[in-house]
Amino acid sequence: MSAQHFIASLGLAFFVAVPSVALAQGTVVITSPADGATLDSMDENRIAYEVVKGPRGDHAHLYIDNKEVAILRKSKGSYLLETLSSGTRSLCIKVVNKAHVPIGIEHCIKVTVK
Repeated sequence: MSAQHFIASLGLAFFVAVPSVALAQGTVVITSPADGATLDSMDENRIAYEVVKGPRGDHAHLYIDNKEVAILRKSKGSYLLETLSSGTRSLCIKVVNKAHVPIGIEHCIKVTVK
C-alpha cells in the first residue's frame, strides 16, 4: 500500500468514525416548543423531546427556571407543562446518571408565557 493510499484510508476512517463518536456522547433535542416561542398560559402546553443518553447517561430530567420538575425515562416523548406563570421561562432537558447528577448533555430554550 502506498503512502497516498494509506493517508486516504486513514482520512476515510476518521470521517466514518466521527459521527459514531459524537453519537456515543449523547444528545438532547427539544423539538417543541421552538426557542423564543410565545406560549399562552391558558393553553395545555407540552414540551416534546428526543434524548440519546450516551454511555454515561441513565435518563433525563426536565427543569423549568432551574428547578427540576420531571424525570423523563423515555428517549422520545412529550411532557405536559403544568401551569406556567407569565414571563420569560427557561426550559431545559438534561441527561443525568443513575445518581441523578447531570453529565453535561443538555438542551435549553427560552419561552415567553403570556
